[in-house]
Parts: sequence; C-alpha cells; structure tokens
Amino acid sequence: MLAARWHGRGDLRVEQVELRPTRDDEVLVKVHWCGICGTDLEEFRAGPLIIPADAPHPGSGRMAPLTLGHEVVGEVVVAARDGSGPAVGTLVVPDVVNGCGRCWWCLRHEEGLCPELSVPGQQDDGGLAEYMVARARTCVPLPEGLAPERAVLAEPAAVAVRAVRKAPSPMGATALVIGGGTVGQLAAQAALAAGATRCWLVDPSPFRRAHTESHGATRACAPDEIDALLAELGPPGFDVVYECSGAPGQLDRALTACRRGGTVVAVGLGGERHAISLPELVLGERYLVGSAAHLWDVDVALAVHWLADGRFTTDGLVTHRVPLPNLVDAALPLLMSPSGDVLKVAIDCQV
Repeated sequence: MLAARWHGRGDLRVEQVELRPTRDDEVLVKVHWCGICGTDLEEFRAGPLIIPADAPHPGSGRMAPLTLGHEVVGEVVVAARDGSGPAVGTLVVPDVVNGCGRCWWCLRHEEGLCPELSVPGQQDDGGLAEYMVARARTCVPLPEGLAPERAVLAEPAAVAVRAVRKAPSPMGATALVIGGGTVGQLAAQAALAAGATRCWLVDPSPFRRAHTESHGATRACAPDEIDALLAELGPPGFDVVYECSGAPGQLDRALTACRRGGTVVAVGLGGERHAISLPELVLGERYLVGSAAHLWDVDVALAVHWLADGRFTTDGLVTHRVPLPNLVDAALPLLMSPSGDVLKVAIDCQV
C-alpha cells in the first residue's frame, strides 16, 4: 500500500510499504481521510521529538521509519477475529490512544497516562496511508448522515472536548481561547456547547479571527488586544482560559488573563519549556491543568456525536484537501506557509 513514512528530520516519503497482518483484537481500516496535525509537522521539521528513532518503543515495539497520521476516518474492511469491535463495512473513527492495558492507569481507564502509551502515527504506524490497523474495541462508529469529510475532524474535536471537560462546570462561564488553529476553533465551540455563555478567541492571524467570527457565537481579537478585552469585560474576568497555541509566553499570558480562582487548561504543546508567574498562580489561587489524551468512549464518542448533530460547526475548518501521493509536494508547503490562511489540511487516502 501507499503510505507517508517519517524516516528522519526533514525526510518524509510517500512510498510503497507492506501492510502488517492484524492481530485477533484488531481491525483493518480502509482510510478515507486523514488530517495532518501540528505534531506531524513538528516531527518533520525538528524530529525526532516523540517518534522512537534509536530503539523500539516499549508499547508498540516499533521504531522509525513510521507512517504518520492520527486524525483518521475510514471503513472497516477486515473485522477482528475475536469478535470485538465493528463489523465489515462500518465507517469508523479509530481511536489512537493505546495503553498497555495492564498498568495502574490503564486499569483505571486512564490509558492516556500509561507509561507505555503508543499513538499510531507517533509511536506506531498511523493513518496517512491507504490502510491502517487499529484496535477494534476503540473504533467509534459514525452515526448515519455524518460524512467522512466532516468526521476527519473527530480527533481534534475530541481534544477540544477533553480540554473543556478538564475545567469545572462551564455552565454560565466566560471563556477565552488562546490559539485559533483547528483545536482552538473547536475548543471555543465545545465550551459554548457545554454551557459557557461567552467565549473569545485570540490569534494573530486575521484569517483565523475572521473564521471564528463568521460563526457568530465567538468574538475574536489579536494578542495585543487582550488587555483592552479584559478592561471591556470587567471584573472578575475570564472564568476559564484554554491555551491552545503552545507558543512561547502564552501559558503565562493565559494565567494573567484568567480571574483569581479560575482555571487555565494547557492544551498547546510547544517544544520548549515555558516560564510562568508563580505569584499569579499561587496568590491568585488559579488552577492550572494539562489536557492531552482523549478517551475513545468519552471524548471521541461525544466529539463524533456533536459533529453529527451540528453542535460543532465545521464549515471552512478544512481549508485544503490534498491527495496522498501529493502530500510532500503540496500539503507540507501549505502547512509551512507564513500566510496564516491554513487551518486543517486533510489528505485523501483513496485516490
């Protein structure tokens, strides 16, 4: 089959590879669409960051070269031999948070915290390919009427759902999202869907701000307008701030924008350490919590449901669609463009 394989920093190849056999508890998925995530781009630019390059990963047993891609939607073409999971012909979103199943965290259904966590597309072969092997029981079926072209956003939507779950009840809250990429856009929508009464989004890109405001429910501003926004909002300020950019200085900015006693949810994952103001955290008794690994039956399932019933408005979020053979020549330049008019690039894996 054809697959986009990471061989090393700056070395991503679309090439023919052998498809490994499925295990008893796995399905074979014919990939329809796979989104490219910021982590995929960072591995290409600066990796290996999370891809095992020098030794096999303890969970998956795999190492580079690996097939990238973890934002997958496709069709089951081979069912699990043990009878678990969906039947042949089912459209699914395969979850990509694979714990060992034995450790303290996995036994508490916290697979994302497993010390041997492996994510297809990062520590195992992923979905930027014509086919993908996935755990059967954690594949989430698509409701009738949800097209794969929309369901390709299920994984980033699940990240947004989990981030909103991490804060105290959002009902009646005033929220701020820093970072207007795909996850940030969806986090703003998830906060409102969960009961926030007002939400603002901050991003330096006029294109992303315009996209935010085109949906009407969320206001947008540039980073240098946050102080004016806080003055306009008045006391007590933002109840919850979702930091979705991972950009330098923005976690500390999230703390200063959050009201005393409020919550900052760190979602963006930058590649460096970030300094924060301890007085703002400690004296303001603010809560700071990280959010990363979604659960298939909680976060992914709800994300798929909200995509199906329209609570997630996805019009315009997928800004570009590229055939798999053209990924390196067409998709990567789009993602590395400084123009800022790119949100999600989806790869058509059946061409």
